[in-house]
Amino acid sequence: MAVIAAIGYVIREPLLQAAGDFLVVSDRPVPVDAAIVIGGDGVERIAAARRLLDEGRARWLVLSGGPYGRGLNSATLMHRQAVAAGVTPERILVDDRAESTSDNAEGAARRMASRSLRSGVVLTSPYHTRRAGVIFARVFGHHNLEARVMAVDDGHFRVDRWWTRANDRRLVVREYLKLAAFLGGAR
Repeated sequence: MAVIAAIGYVIREPLLQAAGDFLVVSDRPVPVDAAIVIGGDGVERIAAARRLLDEGRARWLVLSGGPYGRGLNSATLMHRQAVAAGVTPERILVDDRAESTSDNAEGAARRMASRSLRSGVVLTSPYHTRRAGVIFARVFGHHNLEARVMAVDDGHFRVDRWWTRANDRRLVVREYLKLAAFLGGAR
């Protein structure tokens, strides 16, 4: 029993690190029709999308979010941030009804279809990329669209030694629970 306990102690950190690393996905960058920013930490995501647009790696910006209290809407807020960052308003498509990542995917698919766009890259927080990628791939597959994912550092999460910080522990546990719920058939 002591040997098992000693082995468990020695490998606990690599296992914990692997659990965090599993959540973080960033597909190889390729040109896409749309950079898709979903509600959350919008400023960093908008800046990353703007870079993709400026570099010619995306032609459109799709913003997907929804209500989040006091009459505010994350898609509306992101639209203001994008315009303030210099994105041409005519290149922005807005879905302002999303209340979940599945809603983000469905809304983005509808907006993209309205312009005959076929491919997009989802910009989201690192800890959310695995689940967002799975959800967007499934939803986009039903619409014959291609989905990629890109981790955008949001300053609120560091995957390195995530288990040593309370907020990062909460985010990792929550993502695993939400991923399990989605894969188990829940929204």
